[in-house]
Amino acid sequence: MFGVRELNVAIELWGVAFCLVGAVSIMLFAHPVGRRRGLLALMFSAALVSAGGDALAGLYRGVAGSLAWTMTHVGNFATFAGSFVLAALFSHYLCVRLEESSGRSYYLWSKIVAALTVVMVLCTLGGLFYSIDEGNVYVRSPWYWVSSAYAVLVSAVNLALVLRERRSLEAGSVACLLFYIIAPAAAAAIQAFVYGPNFMVVATVTGLVVLFMETQAQTARATVEQAEALARTQVEVSESRLALLSSQIQPHFLFNTLDTIYGLCDENMEQAKSAIASFSHLLRMNLASLKRTEPIPIEAEIDYVDTYLELEQMSDESRLRYEFDVQATGFAVPALSVRTLAENAVKHGLGERSQGGSLVVRTREMPGEYTVSVVDDGVGFDTQVDFDESQHTGLANTRDRLEAMCGGTLEVFSEPGKGTTAIMHIPKKDNQ
Repeated sequence: MFGVRELNVAIELWGVAFCLVGAVSIMLFAHPVGRRRGLLALMFSAALVSAGGDALAGLYRGVAGSLAWTMTHVGNFATFAGSFVLAALFSHYLCVRLEESSGRSYYLWSKIVAALTVVMVLCTLGGLFYSIDEGNVYVRSPWYWVSSAYAVLVSAVNLALVLRERRSLEAGSVACLLFYIIAPAAAAAIQAFVYGPNFMVVATVTGLVVLFMETQAQTARATVEQAEALARTQVEVSESRLALLSSQIQPHFLFNTLDTIYGLCDENMEQAKSAIASFSHLLRMNLASLKRTEPIPIEAEIDYVDTYLELEQMSDESRLRYEFDVQATGFAVPALSVRTLAENAVKHGLGERSQGGSLVVRTREMPGEYTVSVVDDGVGFDTQVDFDESQHTGLANTRDRLEAMCGGTLEVFSEPGKGTTAIMHIPKKDNQ
């Protein structure tokens, strides 16, 4: 005959199966936000122990024999202890959620519940809440109400915490947390006065599933937001690279270089061929820089700057003299960074002098960093008055990229009539 006892065992075994699937799913496949993963898995495990204990006790209740007596005692203890531990775990889970949303800490409450849980488990072990009679049947003791009062107290405080912090939580999260608190509490209150179908297991397992689905929905939303943020970042990076490329291939430079090559075709064909090769090399390096997401070796950047200065020197208008003083290699810089400093020196420093001038590119190794200096003897300027980095997008871009890619800094020193020195500082840490 299928009665209340058999119905309860079926409900409890259903709960065990659901909790087992939930715990395994969380540990193997799910990625809840923050510290929730482990707590949710433990909550499912505690509910599994409680439901499994209830099923075990139900199967052997009223059955004679030492094995049945042992299984009934173990099952009932597991039921009570599992439910007490579950309450403590949820209280801690709730404190974690509230700290994430509001920034306020309620961990004192979590510790109080943990201490009460230890006391309740010891009381259960001592037989305070129930007894097993001679017929191997579970009987509530006069102190059973203490276990119910514990559940009501913990649920009431958790409910108050959710209501207090409801504005810091999403509406869906509030609803899910309230459901988990109210449904098992209502079932526990009913079972305190009515001995019948085990609605407590159904309410508890359903509440856990609701929490699991809610935190997975939050994880999915967070993943979408991260993907959108990454897409925006990629667009910004692409735009930054295009702006950088645009700043490196200015129309005046292109026209001057092409005019120089055109003139050399009649005067010196070999030099014209060399100029075309250098110009092609420069354009290829400019285009390759668009694909660069990491710093490049300083040797490659120096080669790039050398090609650029060689083309500038071919122009009659530039009157440029330059040299390289490379005493440190083996480190990396953002692509086009030194080239930007060299172009600013040629365009804004030496280009303003009727007689032209000279430019020196130096690299040095210091105790904790590498330095790259671009020094010119151009017109210079007053850095306190005349320098506005917002009007020098190339320098601003170089400074930002140097900090982001290498953790480095850029300094600019200048004196009117004497020239300008730009120094890149690249820390040795993590720089290869």
